[in-house]
Amino acid sequence: MSRRKHADWQAEIYDKHAGWLAGTRPHMAIGDGWADVVSRLFDRISQALAGEPSSTKIVIIDIKEKYGELRVEIFAPVGPETEAAIDQAILLAELRSECTCDECGAAGRMRSTLGQSAWLAVKCDYHQSGYPRTVGERSPKRRIKDRFGLFEITYDRAADSIAKISVAER
Repeated sequence: MSRRKHADWQAEIYDKHAGWLAGTRPHMAIGDGWADVVSRLFDRISQALAGEPSSTKIVIIDIKEKYGELRVEIFAPVGPETEAAIDQAILLAELRSECTCDECGAAGRMRSTLGQSAWLAVKCDYHQSGYPRTVGERSPKRRIKDRFGLFEITYDRAADSIAKISVAER
């Protein structure tokens, strides 16, 4: 997405997906650089809802940045398969946010301000001013446990996908 004002891209995303959104539209407390991350998230949620009745509505409770990462909280009264697809979409968005500059959307790294109460943010090399210490060098990773076992997930920014490896296989 091109560089636009906060309210403009947020309104576009909400308007595009008005068919499945219920409740009020919360302000997204995130940088403009994550507009594409959130747009992809909403598109993936929309795809996940394709198998649900057209009357299904989802409430977006909160979309914010915390500890340099995107945090998404929703209420979705859907079946287990749709819920798993929505959870996967949220996980992808959270991982993408960990390597996307929150100001411009370019590839970035987790960085920190100096001091005891350091703030975290994802910044590209151009926007890193004020965040001199690099915290994250590698691709974003997570360990998750689901009904199938314990897995390590690694995010690939270029493919916008995750690789899931069973911890037991290691």
